[in-house]
Amino acid sequence: MDSVLLGLAGVLGNDRVEVDGARVATVSRDESDLPPARPLAVVRPRHTQDVVAVVRACHDARLPLTARGGGTSLEGSSVPSVGAIVLDLSDLARVAQTSVEERLAVVEAGVVFDRLNERLRPTGLFFPPTPGGSADAATIGGMVATDAGGLYAVRYGGTRRWVRGLTVVTGDGTILHTGSRLPKTSTGVDLTQVFVGAEGTLGIVTEVTLGLCPVPEARQRAAWAFDDLGTACACVADLLLGIPDLAAVEVVDRGTVDLLRAGADGAGAPAGDLLLIEVHGRASECAAAIQAACDIASTFGARPVDGATDPWELRHRLTRAVRESAAPSGVVRTDAAVPLPRLAAFVAATQERAAARGRRLHVFGHAGLGILHFLAPLAGAGAWPLDEARDWKVALCVEATRQGGVVSGEHGVGLGNREAYLATAGATLPYLRALKSVFDPAGILNPGKIL
Repeated sequence: MDSVLLGLAGVLGNDRVEVDGARVATVSRDESDLPPARPLAVVRPRHTQDVVAVVRACHDARLPLTARGGGTSLEGSSVPSVGAIVLDLSDLARVAQTSVEERLAVVEAGVVFDRLNERLRPTGLFFPPTPGGSADAATIGGMVATDAGGLYAVRYGGTRRWVRGLTVVTGDGTILHTGSRLPKTSTGVDLTQVFVGAEGTLGIVTEVTLGLCPVPEARQRAAWAFDDLGTACACVADLLLGIPDLAAVEVVDRGTVDLLRAGADGAGAPAGDLLLIEVHGRASECAAAIQAACDIASTFGARPVDGATDPWELRHRLTRAVRESAAPSGVVRTDAAVPLPRLAAFVAATQERAAARGRRLHVFGHAGLGILHFLAPLAGAGAWPLDEARDWKVALCVEATRQGGVVSGEHGVGLGNREAYLATAGATLPYLRALKSVFDPAGILNPGKIL
């Protein structure tokens, strides 16, 4: 292995190959609570040809290779195998081109979401699939790898919707250019979408051609409190049916709200199970949409929120607050999704089963998409034993799939959702493995993820 690293240092430069130090420790984990794994080395390419050199060296030596962006994965997608090489793409951070006329940007994989939109601000365009609380760290390459979405996917969809083309290095070092600059094509099989959501298991994305969207003229928000989360979820379906301008529809269970209310900066937070919406459009349209939403919510017994603390600010702090309450053990999480008509019953049944076990469960997320985050704390009051929490997670995901949903609506499969994914993939597995063998014949790319 020393010869591989020496060879890479000769091609990329000694300062581009690290085998010790803080960076090696940092890339051994991501934002999940899954166990870290120390890599053999961290390699920092400067451009696509550097990536080719690393991939070919790993292919020839049969060394596992995991590409990494901001390390914001919540399901272990960027946790390397022990003894792997981590390909740190953070230096591929160039916005190569923007075209207002075509509403597109060509960017390298290491460009950070927030920085891209800052760069785009003078154009009146933006890249919409906001990755929640990690917008200041999540990279475009990482968002492509997991088809990231977030709060505004109700209106704008996930990353997949905005990817027009890719530059990808496959597992044998071949460079592929997929897609085009056009917003619509009908030219054969769309290989671009094969790589979106594949978590770096089929190829390493180095450059992305992204479609862009005009910044909305106005945004307005509203929030309500309900007596139970199931009723809030039932209200969501009526809101989506009646209000075309919805950009975000979020729910938060009262237990999570109470956790925040107990903190020094959450004393003015509203009580109850919360439903939050945001609408985008022209100012007059937004005002009309908010009024219509208030009328619909009132039929479900909702109480308008008018507290001292903005509930949207609370929403952005939820994941961190729950994890802190479960320190040092962390949480077992899911982001399973079910069809919207089944969401209320699915949530109610899940909460009832947890309560019957005497377990604490935090529930919040993107109800407008049928995606909710269920967090089972491993420490503190009502803590779950680790094995029980893992079994519960798989069972929950399998049930979501049985109801026509999916194992992961947002965070990807990674390591954390792999067991549930394999339990539900069925007859697709042989085809997925065959696809893997085509693009990564030596099986070196992000091994252990998804399959």
